[in-house]
Amino acid sequence: MKTLKDRLHEGQHIQKAINNLNKCYKKRDSRLKKRLERMLKNENTYFITFTIAPKYYHLKYNTFLRKIKEALGSASGWVLNSDYGDSNERLHFHAVSTFNDQLDYNIVNSIYQYGSVDFKPIFSNNEKALREYLIKTFNHTIKQTVGKIYYSRS
Repeated sequence: MKTLKDRLHEGQHIQKAINNLNKCYKKRDSRLKKRLERMLKNENTYFITFTIAPKYYHLKYNTFLRKIKEALGSASGWVLNSDYGDSNERLHFHAVSTFNDQLDYNIVNSIYQYGSVDFKPIFSNNEKALREYLIKTFNHTIKQTVGKIYYSRS
C-alpha cells in the first residue's frame, strides 16, 4: 500500500493524497472483514500464534514467514500478520486459519521449529460469539504495532 510520502512524491496534492490514503485503508479493512467473516463460518477455524525462541532472533524475518506459510500449507485459507508485543516488543505472528478437516497440531509444530505455536480453536457458531471474535481479530490486525498483513490465495 502506498504511503502518504509515496503519494506526495508522485505529485498528488496533500489533501488528495490524504483522501486517497483513507480510501485505501477503508477498502483494505472492508476486504479483511469480509474474508474473516467467511473464514469464521467454517467449522475448523483456528487462531494460531507463532512465537520466536530467543536463540532464533538472529534469523531474518523472511525465514520465519516462509516457515509459517509452509506450516499453514494444508489450510484452505488464512490471514497472517506480524506483530510486536506491547511489553517486550518481540516479533511474533498471528494467523486465523481454516481447514477442511480438523487440524493436526503435530504437523504445524513439526514444520515451524523456531519457537512455540499456540492454537486456539474457534468452535462457536453462535452469531454473537462470531461477531465478537471478528471484531477482536480485526482490531488486532490493524493496530499500530502490526506489520504487513498476508493472505492465502484462497
